[in-house]
Amino acid sequence: MSSNITVNKICEHCGKVFTAKTTVTRFCSSKCNSRNYKQKVRNEKLGIAKQEVRKVISHQLEELTSLEFLTVKAAAKLLGASDKIVYTMIKSGRLKSTNLSVRKTVINRADIDRLFELPEMADERKPNSSNLSECCHMGDAQKLYNISEKALFDILKRNGIPKYQVGKFTYVLKSHLDQIFNPGGSHA
Repeated sequence: MSSNITVNKICEHCGKVFTAKTTVTRFCSSKCNSRNYKQKVRNEKLGIAKQEVRKVISHQLEELTSLEFLTVKAAAKLLGASDKIVYTMIKSGRLKSTNLSVRKTVINRADIDRLFELPEMADERKPNSSNLSECCHMGDAQKLYNISEKALFDILKRNGIPKYQVGKFTYVLKSHLDQIFNPGGSHA
């Protein structure tokens, strides 16, 4: 049984307009049909290959997280960074390491985990929306003590004074600032 209808359609492979003899025709020619099938098979094979790669990478990361001591390369892979960044962190003192020999440096896994921990305040007055009156915004501290941003951050770092993020703003306890800039009395 044949049909006498003709329908203008767009080929799903090449995107050209063609005249189809049925309403379910998807391709303008058998060549486009064949190419679309081959592309579909190729994409399925690539999908399977990508899944295998993801599986291997996740297995490697699981192995790295189970080790207690890591080499610099392993630490870099775990952090998603380069070896150079890990060596820079070691040199600056942000990350502790041990040299077993000239070519073997190991890092304790717990030290890497500590990189992501937030420092706890010695006194329990951690800034939040209810006690911001005891804190000073960094911009206000710059104006109050007539000091540049870099100088203020350097002084805080040198004296080990913690800074705290509340929303998008950074705060420091006023008592800590007074200890540095006004050790004898209070600042007005």
